[in-house]
Amino acid sequence: MPMPYRSSALLEAWLAEFTTDHALGGLVRVIPQDGTLGEDTGLIVFPLGGGTTSVYIEPVAVGDFRWRIHFEPREQEAVMSSAQVHAMAAELEMSAALCDFIEAKSAEHIAATKTA
Repeated sequence: MPMPYRSSALLEAWLAEFTTDHALGGLVRVIPQDGTLGEDTGLIVFPLGGGTTSVYIEPVAVGDFRWRIHFEPREQEAVMSSAQVHAMAAELEMSAALCDFIEAKSAEHIAATKTA
């Protein structure tokens, strides 16, 4: 049986592949996610702004190749210098690039499992 496209192990492999061409500073990681019926699933957590908040990347739905980025809620407002905003903008751009990459890998994986 083919590996589910969102298993933690597969996401770890895709993240490692992405980091060969993109410097993420070692902060981005795959964490376990409660899957339906005890499936081995994961999501990708991407800390922003020096760890003041995070975004996480997860599939839109089971069987869908599309992924989306969630912004964790903040308890307090964020006040930043222009340099900090530029740094966060670069981090957001990288999280979008990672989401695009994971979507492409998911589409490839789903297509491969349908022909297998």
